[in-house]
Amino acid sequence: MAPPPHGRVFILVYVDDLIVAGERFGGVETNKSGVAAQFEVRDMGEVKDFTGMKVMRHKKTKKLTLSSLGHIMALRQAFGMDRCTPNKTAMASGVKMSKTGENLLPDSNRSAALVGSLLYLSTTTRPDIAFAVGVLSRFMSCPEQDHMRAAKGVLRYLRGTTRLGVMHGGSEALQGYVDADWAGDIDGRRSTTGFIFTLNGGPITWESKRQSTVATLTAEAKYEAAAMATKEALWLRRLLLALSVVSGAVPMGEDNQSCLALVNNPEATGRTKHVDVAYHMVRDY
Repeated sequence: MAPPPHGRVFILVYVDDLIVAGERFGGVETNKSGVAAQFEVRDMGEVKDFTGMKVMRHKKTKKLTLSSLGHIMALRQAFGMDRCTPNKTAMASGVKMSKTGENLLPDSNRSAALVGSLLYLSTTTRPDIAFAVGVLSRFMSCPEQDHMRAAKGVLRYLRGTTRLGVMHGGSEALQGYVDADWAGDIDGRRSTTGFIFTLNGGPITWESKRQSTVATLTAEAKYEAAAMATKEALWLRRLLLALSVVSGAVPMGEDNQSCLALVNNPEATGRTKHVDVAYHMVRDY
């Protein structure tokens, strides 16, 4: 099959908004003309803003930066925290939040609106707040004063890091990093998985999610996190293949020696036989 005359063209669709990108300008123009011939469209020119994200391109250095400056500023103003004192971190190290049933907020909708807005930021341009927002989202059904205070603490952190975002530039291959806490959820004693994958020097996908089962060992929590990250790596590799981007094995960083030993050792012990399915998936990958 012959390659298209204008190279590859990618069309990103979100509801009624489209971004057309391609290897050559002629290919982009051809596709835009084809869409305009069938539908009523408005050409906004080079993309500067998309779904609340600010898009900045530096053509000389071939760098692309995505940020949410306007969204963060509007959020701070909506909650009266435009001039608040910045926090150094999104959530203080060692903080354990739980449901006590005391000091419930009289209006839970305001708390839900704040956490929902922070959740949007954490999934688009701010992976640095993903863990804190993941913890806060567990209490949206019955928020307490402490939970709202912690959510505003994330806003304080954003106050001092408003201009941060994600930047891509370079030619680095796909790479992942994975970790987990152990029994960080006080109410259910479940652990939290965290992973991030980078491509061309910047993050492309990340997640901070409470595990579905209770891990009895630190190694087990780390192992389940590795299995979850492996599934994401397999999906990303298939996606890149569909986009004609060469991608071989995906290296992943994991710092727990017990977890690494479990991956390398083909024999399951009495303490690890209950994670046999995850074991084979990670090892075979």
